[in-house]
Amino acid sequence: MISYGQLTTTNPDTVCINTSGSIYQVPSLGAGYTYTWTVLAPGVITSGAGTNSINVNWSAAGPGLITNAVTVFATGPGGCVSTPVNLNVVILQINPTITSIGPFCSNDPCVNLVGTPAGGTWSGTGVVGNQFCPTTSGVGTFNITYTVTQNGCTFTTTTSVTVNPIPVLSPIQHN
Repeated sequence: MISYGQLTTTNPDTVCINTSGSIYQVPSLGAGYTYTWTVLAPGVITSGAGTNSINVNWSAAGPGLITNAVTVFATGPGGCVSTPVNLNVVILQINPTITSIGPFCSNDPCVNLVGTPAGGTWSGTGVVGNQFCPTTSGVGTFNITYTVTQNGCTFTTTTSVTVNPIPVLSPIQHN
């Protein structure tokens, strides 16, 4: 029996939801060896079958753990078969949310932006660090985006914020 471990992944492997290309490989055992891979549906091997490295499309997979998602064994030139190696795969999906803010008046002070999960980054017109500043944005409706990155996967959500003008009155006149 031939025993070998994984070369490029840890168990479980984390894959971003809607990923179309994940490479899995084991160390090459040399000339004359063939590798038999099994990938549980909805994963699909797109290239590399028979070699020590495959590419898998996980784009149809929903979020969560797929136990024994990838399995491989090697067959040597004399027909001897290795012990299979299994890999669990976690399909990662995060749905960030933004606590609703606004509407604002153009002279309102900056307010802290709140998103979950914590630790993401903010972007958009009027965003300064982790605050929205109506005096910086100007008047109008603006998109604010919150981006969260975990395990190499990036997820975003966007909300709109309205900043209204301050009414301007003419001087009081006496008739």
